[in-house]
Amino acid sequence: MATQILAILCEGVHDVEFLSKILRFNGFSSNDSSKIKDYPAPIAQLLKTEATKSNVDDLNLMTVRQVLLPGSTVRKDNNYLLIYAMGGDEKKTIRKQLLSDFHMLIPKKDEISSLPKDTNLGIIYFLDSDDKGISERISNLNTEINEIINIQPFKSHKEIYNHNGLKLGAFIFTGADNDTGKLEDILMPLMKKDNEDIFENANSYLKDHYNDGRKVQKYDNDKSIIGVVGQLQISGASNTVCIKKSDYLNDVKIKADIKCIEIVDYINSLC
Repeated sequence: MATQILAILCEGVHDVEFLSKILRFNGFSSNDSSKIKDYPAPIAQLLKTEATKSNVDDLNLMTVRQVLLPGSTVRKDNNYLLIYAMGGDEKKTIRKQLLSDFHMLIPKKDEISSLPKDTNLGIIYFLDSDDKGISERISNLNTEINEIINIQPFKSHKEIYNHNGLKLGAFIFTGADNDTGKLEDILMPLMKKDNEDIFENANSYLKDHYNDGRKVQKYDNDKSIIGVVGQLQISGASNTVCIKKSDYLNDVKIKADIKCIEIVDYINSLC
């Protein structure tokens, strides 16, 4: 059986935990406890190099904190999914670096392959549409990819493109209109379902006490609500832990949700 290694590039840590959770409820299992040496080649070496940074003596602490490692890994059979939090548009440089790293592993014409036999690689992008719409988001992504491997692979999202043995894909998170929106437009209705009073009261608390003059970074009401309701179950936990461990997201709701089904079906089509 062929081994497939897919790097899933998300914007933030919430995306990582959300994708990891819905995949674990749909046939994948967590691979986070595996040792780096037990991952298939050549990814084991890539992870080891990134984790150790061979020239670590020359790095400052800020650079060390920016080590590029997956936030979560899941596996189904011989399919390994490495899920990264890469940041938004302002962080496209590190997305381009990982694309370049994977592309360099694909043997060129008449080149002896360093890839083990029957090993396939892929880069899959999971990005928010925001207010841009799917078409503009895909156009921007095509431009980003073109700067590294000289192709513009996508006409829309949920496609699969094979570039000389490197699989490429893209999924754009949208809300109810299926064109604009973000991850929270999928996440919040799921978490709120069967917990309406808790979420409405959390929202009222935030509205009553929010003070624009006291914020220290961009305010996001949905993220703040997740933080408030999460404390009812996991005191002191971050939003990512609440998404991962709280029962606001359970297997019954995830398996019945149209958006989650759409995401899982797309990932399964890549495996």
